[in-house]
Order: sequence, then structure tokens, then C-alpha cells
Amino acid sequence: MTKVLFILSAVVMLVATFFAYQNGRAFSQVRENVTALNVKVQSDLNAANAVVAEVTKVNGDIARVQTELDVESEKIKAQKLKIAQAENDTKRDQDSLDAQNKKLASLKVQLDKLPQGVKPETLVEDINNMKKAIAELQAQAEQMKKDVDTEEAKVVEARKGLDEVVKKIEERKKSFDRNGLAARIVAVNSDWGFVVVDAGLNRGITDATKLLVVRGAQTVGKLNIVSIQGDRTVANIVPETLAEGMSIAPGDRVILEKLYQ
Repeated sequence: MTKVLFILSAVVMLVATFFAYQNGRAFSQVRENVTALNVKVQSDLNAANAVVAEVTKVNGDIARVQTELDVESEKIKAQKLKIAQAENDTKRDQDSLDAQNKKLASLKVQLDKLPQGVKPETLVEDINNMKKAIAELQAQAEQMKKDVDTEEAKVVEARKGLDEVVKKIEERKKSFDRNGLAARIVAVNSDWGFVVVDAGLNRGITDATKLLVVRGAQTVGKLNIVSIQGDRTVANIVPETLAEGMSIAPGDRVILEKLYQ
């Protein structure tokens, strides 16, 4: 039995040695392949870096050339502007010269038409006399304009006075309209002591308006306004003003306390 085990152990060791040898050769081959691949990759990388450097250099050259082109283009534009300016100046000078020649020809024609005995040397004195006459007429016109402005100012003042009179009449009319107020109590809140009146801003009621509540010819009490709306007014009842034994009720009339508000 021991012998068999020894033989089996020897066989196992031989097999293990064989496989170890085979694996060692395969690992060596793989390592050689990896090394060769690394060398190739590094070579390709170096070639790529060289291409990138060349492209970068070309891009730099392109940018430099583009800058030079831009500079030259700006110079050309400046030269074109100068040429255009010079052409405009030349045209303007030529137009001015043509105008002067035309004016000279016109003056010559006018001189030829002068009456007998009138000489060009007397034109200055005649022109000065005409200017003097024109200045006098202008002075008269200015004085007349001042007179007109004065009259217009008087008219404006008169119109302002008229507007003031009309405004006072309108205000007086509004006062009389307010004095003719004939509103009614439409709601009463006895718990909180306020009422609602069926008149508001539309009837000329303001915060300063003083209101009386009447029933027939009897004054029931006074109201203090709390808020005013378009056609409604909320007011507090002044308790101390209530007539003895009376209280404000819906339907009571509301009038102004004072003749003028």
C-alpha cells in the first residue's frame, strides 16, 4: 500500500511539474507579447504627439497670418476712408468754386442792369440806406408786436378773471346743490350705533360734511361720517344729539347741518 501511495505521489509530482513548465512558457510568451505591445503603443503615442505638435504649430502660424491679414485689412480700410474723405473734400471745393462762379456771373448780370448814372461804387451807400430803412421798419414792427403782446396779456388776465368768476359760480352752485341734499336712512344698526345713507360722493358729500336726521319738521339727531362711497355713506349716530324719546329709523330724511359746506 505504501508503495502504491509513493507511486501515485511521484505521478502527481510529475504531472504538476509538467503543467508548471507549460504555464511558465505560456506566461513568458504573454509577457513578451505585452512588452512588444507596450513598445508599439509608446511608438504610436510618440508619433501622435509629434502630429499634435505639428498641428499646434500650424494653428499658431495660421493665427499669426490671420492677425497680419486683419492688420493689413484695417490699413486698407483706413486708406479707403482717407481716399473717400479726399474725394469729398475735392467735390466740396469744386461745388464751392462753382457756386462762387455762379454768384459772380449773377452779380455781373445785375451790374449790367443798373440804371443809367448808377455806379457800382455807390451801391454800398444805397445798401446801407436800405438797411437803415429796414431797421426802422423792424423797430416799428417790434413796437407793434410789444403792443399786441401787452393787449394779449390784458386779454389773458381778463380771461383768468372770468375763469375765476365762473369757477366761483360753479362752486357756489355745487354748494347750493349740496344744500339741497334730500337723502334717506336705508339701514340702522342699533347695536353698533351706525346708519347707512343712500347718498355719497355722487351727491357731493365729503368727510367734512355734517349731517342731520329729521322726521317731518323734528330734528331726530346728528351723524358723524365714517366712510363715503359712490352712492352710500356710513355714519355713526351721535347719541347726545338724539331728541328725547326718539331714535333714528329707516326712512328718516338726511339733510345738511349747515347752510354752506
